[in-house]
Order: sequence, then C-alpha cells, then structure tokens
Amino acid sequence: MHYYDHALLSAEKFNCNVEDTLKLHQLMDSSKFFFPTSQHRMFSHNTWFIQILTGFIGDVIPNTKTGNMLSVRDILYEHCREDHNGHVASLQDWLRCIRFEVQEENIHWFNNPRRRDKLLLQKINEQQKMHHYGK
Repeated sequence: MHYYDHALLSAEKFNCNVEDTLKLHQLMDSSKFFFPTSQHRMFSHNTWFIQILTGFIGDVIPNTKTGNMLSVRDILYEHCREDHNGHVASLQDWLRCIRFEVQEENIHWFNNPRRRDKLLLQKINEQQKMHHYGK
C-alpha cells in the first residue's frame, strides 16, 4: 500500500487531516526506496522501528483537525496492521522468516570492525583505565 493511502486511512480512523500523519507513513515506507519489493517492510514494519521513530518524533503529534494530540505509536502500529492483515511483527518475527547465511565474498567485512578502529578503542580504554585508577 502506498504511504498516501495509509495517510487517507489514518485521516478516517483517527479523525485527523491527511497531512497530520503523512510524514509518519513516509518514514514507515522509506525503506521501499532502497529495497523496492515487499520485503522492504522487514526493516521498518516492526515493533523495534516503531520504538525508534517514536523516540525521535515523540509520543504524540498535533491533530490539526480537532486540536487534540495523536498517538504516534497508535498510528504506526495501525500502519503495520494495514499491511499485514492485522499483525504487528517484531524484528524477531521478521528474522525468523529469512535464512541467514554469510556469503564467502562478504566474510571480510561482516561483523569485522576495522583494525584501526579496534586499536583506537583499545587506546581509549587504556587511557580511561589510567585516568580512573590514577586518581
């Protein structure tokens, strides 16, 4: 479903203007620009991403139609329900749907921090220990 369609549904369900929730729905569907199949939802249509967006945006946004406030979490959960037949998936739900296998050509970078960053972090930790114990 297109993000504007979600905003139309929100306007009806939450008694607000389409523009009140349009940005929320654009954010929920933003992964579609980089992964244009339905699997894009794995990145954003889950409880973890809803928590992240709520943390950045806040718990509520203004309802310009009524003058009240709208729950960001309720709107985002409903977005997921609209796309997934009433279900709001967790990140774990999505991960159970995929087979995870690191390809040989990706082993050099997968879960492998840069050497210079590891050395810098070691230096920082040593300095912090000296500072802590040096007092």
